[in-house]
Amino acid sequence: MASVMNKLDTYIYSAEDVDPSVADSVAIKEFMKVAEEYRAASNGGNRLRIHLILRNRAVANALRRIPLESGIAENVELYAFTREDLWSMEVLGIMPGTAVLLDRKPITAESNSRVHLVLFGATAQAESLALHTALVAHYPNYCRDNTLRTRITWVSDSMDDFNHFKWQYKGLLENSYRRDVRIAGENIHVNASAPKYLSVRRDFVDIEWEFVAGECCNSAVLYKLCKWAADEEQQLAVAFCYGNEEENLNGALSLPLRDFKDTPFLLRVGDAAAVELLRHTSEYSSLIPFGMSGVKLEKMHGFIGIAQHVNYAYSRMRTTSAEEKEHGATDIAVATELPAKEELQNLWNSCALTTAKRWSNLYNAFTLNSKMRSAGHPAEEWKTLFAMNGSDIETMAEVEHNRWCVEELILGYTPTTPEEHDAILGDIEKRRELKALFKHDDLRAYSELGVDETGLPVKRYDVGIIRSLPLMAHSCHNLNEPENEK
Repeated sequence: MASVMNKLDTYIYSAEDVDPSVADSVAIKEFMKVAEEYRAASNGGNRLRIHLILRNRAVANALRRIPLESGIAENVELYAFTREDLWSMEVLGIMPGTAVLLDRKPITAESNSRVHLVLFGATAQAESLALHTALVAHYPNYCRDNTLRTRITWVSDSMDDFNHFKWQYKGLLENSYRRDVRIAGENIHVNASAPKYLSVRRDFVDIEWEFVAGECCNSAVLYKLCKWAADEEQQLAVAFCYGNEEENLNGALSLPLRDFKDTPFLLRVGDAAAVELLRHTSEYSSLIPFGMSGVKLEKMHGFIGIAQHVNYAYSRMRTTSAEEKEHGATDIAVATELPAKEELQNLWNSCALTTAKRWSNLYNAFTLNSKMRSAGHPAEEWKTLFAMNGSDIETMAEVEHNRWCVEELILGYTPTTPEEHDAILGDIEKRRELKALFKHDDLRAYSELGVDETGLPVKRYDVGIIRSLPLMAHSCHNLNEPENEK
């Protein structure tokens, strides 16, 4: 049930050999037992990081938002995942050291390219892939042309198969461009929806959704797949995520794979033997098996290290003084030196850093690679990059805001209504009151951001975190560098 990978990390699994209806409850009881027994004071003040791997994604999601009881929070940190989350992070290239899958060609501000993920099967695995794509696939060309959104197309037999997802992420979908497509024989019915507040403000969600009710091998679906694959401006990836391994294999092998140049096909399988045998031929070399046991969970330790640097960057931001500005300083000062490990850990140990804030830092860490690639800085430059130019900073600050908006919508926040926004303009303290109700006034386009409770521009945080990217990238390089190269 529980395993310890180092003195600060414990992994607790929802066991496969336990009745599924109680497996998560058993794992959570084990978490509570470990959490109640561990004392940070007896371990140099370091909290124990408990990685809780559950079956139920809704429970895992909720545990990322709610604060731990103060007595527990003083001693442990909770990181809740599902196995599907870990597999998604690995196959999409989010995990440190894994190959980039979505933006295989870097998407810059001048690019007309966009990411398009097509999912088959309304399963927990498909949901996890969709959400992790929504968390990371944010690019600067959307700032130039807001039709260049990342697209997630999701195919299942019935539109009812998507009801749970649509309800759980209602706020995200209400503020996105969305299409519901029903295919019945040769009849195709399309219902398109625009963002909820499009008539009164600019759209700010750079992810669009397409839910398709139809069979995998339907001629209309195949036609669209071939058309998307032929579009040189689309970076297409296809994932078969049905609950049955045979169905995933049959779905992929029924396609004319020779016609899908450079398109990766992900197959959720329990055993990769058949796929690996097929991959030896050029026709099937695009097949990528995933979902087997064996995700290297220790990689999460590296992710937390990157997230700690994100937290450090935020904690060291400060508004510059009038005197500093007279001497050419920008509106916000950021850290320029690498922190000591003790400082990183102390900041991470702060009781002010809630579970939700830790996850926000982790979600930010997920996108370090894509941000740097989009700004024209591949990993081999990270060791020697000291600063980014002003135009890149401003563009990538908008990308960071777009990313943050999707993160907050996934976490359950919704935009303020026009009436609530007007109330805030009359009384800035209402920002805090509405935020406590999960209504955030900054969920709007970057160009429409105003000031926060201090009266200072909200944009300064996005600008500050992008100005900190070179320092975070250098830190990430050091985290991933083999000991014998240091």
